[in-house]
Amino acid sequence: MRNISNIIIHCSDSPWGCTREIRQWHLKRGFSDIGYHFVILNGRPTFNHSKNNVYIPALDGSVECGRYLDDDDFLSDREVGAHTLGYNTDSIGICLIGVNQFTDRQQVVLRGLCLNLIGLYNLSVSHILGHYETESGKKEGKTCPNIDIGAFRLSFIGG
Repeated sequence: MRNISNIIIHCSDSPWGCTREIRQWHLKRGFSDIGYHFVILNGRPTFNHSKNNVYIPALDGSVECGRYLDDDDFLSDREVGAHTLGYNTDSIGICLIGVNQFTDRQQVVLRGLCLNLIGLYNLSVSHILGHYETESGKKEGKTCPNIDIGAFRLSFIGG
C-alpha cells in the first residue's frame, strides 16, 4: 500500500463525456478500468449527432466516481489509477470533461473536491498538479488540463 501524495488534474480532451464513456475509451486502449478516480461532468454526457450534444444543466458539475478509493490513506493495487505515467501508484486522478473551456460549475466543484481530498489525505495545495506539470506530461508535451494550475493553486490562499 502506498501513501497518496498528489492530486493530478486532467481533461477529457472532448467536448462531451462521462465516466461510462471514458471507461469504454480506456478499456479499448487496454486499461483494466477507467484511469481516473473522479470525473467532473460539463452537462454534456454523451454525443448525439442529431441533437448536437444536448446540454443537461443538472449534470453540469456532477462528480462521478471512476476507480475505486476506499476510506483509508493508502492506495492498494486495485485503487491505483492509470492517468499519469510515473505518478499512478501514489496519486488521485481527476478528469474535467472538456477540451480547453470548462463551466463555472465544473471549476467550483473541482475546487471543492480538491479541498475535500486535501483534508482527507492530509495534503497541501502544492500537491495539486496539472498533468502538464508532471515529468511524463512534460516529456509528451501535454497541456492537459488546459487550465493554469498555478493560478488554481493560488485560488486556495485566503479562501
